[in-house]
This record gives sequence, structure tokens and C-alpha cells, in this order.
Amino acid sequence: MGKILVVGVGPGSEEYLTPAARRAIARASAFAGGETALKFAPPGKPRMVISRNLEEVVEFIKKHSRKDVAVLTSGDATMFSILRFLKKRFPEDMLEVIPGISSVQLCFAKIKEPWNGARVISLHGRDDTLKELRKEEKIVILCDAKNPPQEVAKALLARWGNRRCAVCESLSLPEERVVVATLEEVSKESFGGNSIMVVWE
Repeated sequence: MGKILVVGVGPGSEEYLTPAARRAIARASAFAGGETALKFAPPGKPRMVISRNLEEVVEFIKKHSRKDVAVLTSGDATMFSILRFLKKRFPEDMLEVIPGISSVQLCFAKIKEPWNGARVISLHGRDDTLKELRKEEKIVILCDAKNPPQEVAKALLARWGNRRCAVCESLSLPEERVVVATLEEVSKESFGGNSIMVVWE
């Protein structure tokens, strides 16, 4: 019986793929992951794109479990990833987790701010999460196409008034964009869903 290697492949570019992640990918005989993450899988080996088909992913892993199977996750394998689901479906001794560089880490590096004490939330499929936030917190928001930074900025501006914020879009990719501004300024801009927003002060 092989291992299920839950591998964080970083924010998107090969530059941020760790040596440990490279070794795990080299070990694996089959791969599952999002379309972007699967670009790190070698050609010619079985693969499955993960979307909403989690039960099919379980069957794919079982089918190839005689050898190591890599489940590639964007960013870090322990942050808003498939790991929690896999722990419910497989024995923990089958799982081997390889951390990666998260987009949150890279975002704070880009804006030259410490992120200790920050509250990290994801809006991926969680429209009501903003209601839980408190003004005094340093907040990190993982946006999506339905909740891009400009719409989040409008919602927070209406609740709290203007605050300092930053948007990191498409981190590590050629189209990367980093903007340090205010909620009011961001509300008038246009950003894609592949963005992280930091709100503080």
C-alpha cells in the first residue's frame, strides 16, 4: 500500500515549489489536483482534476493506492485545502503532508508586513463569512470570482468606513499585481478573483 502525498505546490510559479514538494512529486505514480496545480505533475502518469467531484477523487486514489498518489494543492497543504476531507476518508497513517509556501505568506512578503496575529478567511463558497469580522482585527481575505476585492471593499467600506488595505492579485505569476491603498480606492478598481486582500489600521 502506498502513501497519499498531500503536497502544497505554492502560489503558482515553479520558483516557489519547494525541494520537498519536488521529491514527493517524483515519488508519486498518480496525481490529483486543481488544473493549475496539476501542471507540476509529470506527463504520462494518471491524473484527475479536482473540482466538486470529491467522491470520484476518493475512488481515483483507491484505484492507484498500491503506489504513492500525490494530491497537489495550491499554496500550503494545511491551509484551506482538501486535507480535512482526506482525513475523514482515509487512515491518517496513509497520509503524508508536505507543506508549501502559501499565497498568504507571499502576500505579506510583498507588502512588507508581518502577519502574526492576522485572521485568515476564505470567501470561496462562503458568502456570509464577512459578517463574522471585527474592525479591530488584521484580516486576510482569500477572494474568488464571485467575491473579488472591489466588491469586498465596498461591503467593508459600508460597515466600517475607510481603512488601509492591500490587494495581491495572481501572485508569482507573470500578471502579478500588488496594490497598497484604502478600501475606498480598491472599491473603484477592478481585480480578478485570484486575489488576496489584507485589511488593517
